[in-house]
Amino acid sequence: MRQRVLQATIITVLLVVLMLGIPLGYSWLNLTKQNLSNRANAIVDLVRIDTEARLQDNRPIDEALLQRRIDEQPDLDIAISVVYEDETITAGDPPGENAIQTYTTGASGQSITLYIPQSDVRSHTASAWVLMTVAGLAALSIGASVALWQAQRISMPLARLSRRAEEMGAGRARGTWQPSGIVEIDDVAEELSRSGAMLAERLEAESRLASDASHQLRTPLTALSMRLDEILATSSEEWVREEARISLEQIDRLTEVVHDLINAPRSSHRRTPGVVELRSVFTQQSEEWSPAYRRAGRELRIQVPRSAAVWGSAGPLTQVIATLIENALVHGDGRTTVKVRRNDHSTVVEVADEGGGIDPELGARIFERSVSGRSSRGTGVGLALARTLVEDDGGRLELLTEKPATFGVFLITAPGDDELPEDFADGDAEDRTERGLRGGRLGRGPRSRRGTAAVGGGQRGRSAGGDSFDSLPQGSVVPRRPRSRS
Repeated sequence: MRQRVLQATIITVLLVVLMLGIPLGYSWLNLTKQNLSNRANAIVDLVRIDTEARLQDNRPIDEALLQRRIDEQPDLDIAISVVYEDETITAGDPPGENAIQTYTTGASGQSITLYIPQSDVRSHTASAWVLMTVAGLAALSIGASVALWQAQRISMPLARLSRRAEEMGAGRARGTWQPSGIVEIDDVAEELSRSGAMLAERLEAESRLASDASHQLRTPLTALSMRLDEILATSSEEWVREEARISLEQIDRLTEVVHDLINAPRSSHRRTPGVVELRSVFTQQSEEWSPAYRRAGRELRIQVPRSAAVWGSAGPLTQVIATLIENALVHGDGRTTVKVRRNDHSTVVEVADEGGGIDPELGARIFERSVSGRSSRGTGVGLALARTLVEDDGGRLELLTEKPATFGVFLITAPGDDELPEDFADGDAEDRTERGLRGGRLGRGPRSRRGTAAVGGGQRGRSAGGDSFDSLPQGSVVPRRPRSRS
């Protein structure tokens, strides 16, 4: 700000000096020459009077008479010549070429000529140029000084205002604003202070509401968790124990989500991603959503390698996958398929259904908050929040195709073993329970026949379905290819 004000003022002063100085300089030079001409006429008149007085007294005109007038001009190196009755009397040094001449004739017939050499003319005009240059530099110096003072007068309050805005954003501004003398800046500072006070009040109210909500949510969740623990410990029915275990996992995840939402605004650092095993996440999601899909008469099929590790956060990633599966259940139709494709750099989780898809006009804004379909009763927050959670861990959430609706979660691959894919379909929860699934994690036991037959139409390996994913760059989307049915 200071530099811009200084530059603008100096440029303005320079333009003014040039616009006024050039005509003024030209006029000054003409005035200097006119002054020299007037002085030459005055000297010639004096010489004419002196020579006429000599001639009237019948005395001769000599060089001393002329030299006396030359000595009276210390700043001019002039020469005088008088011609009377074919006699020429001269005094002074030779004037040289292109000298300025002033001529007159006396009453007694004498001719008087005065010569001013060009060197004297140049010296007088040069002094005029020097004076004008000094005046221009003085004007520029004064303008720069005024510009510097004005720039400091404006920039210092603005710098104070910027620091105060930064402090208010960090919650450290507590003192009152000292008036700067500039009305506009003081008005902005006062309005900023009022806005900061209002924001602080709102944040405090939201913080109190969040604390109250956290307390109100944790109490019933704790009671429900204790009740489920009691059922798990006392029930002899295996299916009751399994449902109680799944419910306890859901309550633990809900408690973790509430804890993250309450503590996120208080944390000054972003969470640090770790290694997440996708198979454990999808096992939990299959257990939670398979009953809902069965009640809706639809099928949920999840295909994931036995070991598919990514960099991320387990809680937020689980919430993202749950959001996509829920959207497919509520807004989609037919079978919902969750696939995991991976290479050495990236892992893509695709969630697709066989419904009518997404309106193209809505597809461009599907991840904006408060944006949902015309027939939807949702809040339009789920996908926006899901994209934010993925991006916080360094990934991406994209809409791959609109019809059918296919979403892709791009994650960074973590080191792990690449094994044959596992396929979870509706009703597999009971099969997994028999294989020793506890706490949402899978054992290393052999796959069930049902899971094995569902992958790639009986083909084995990561490239069994015809998708050469190993050759794809990071973040690429695998094109769909028809699979043969055996």
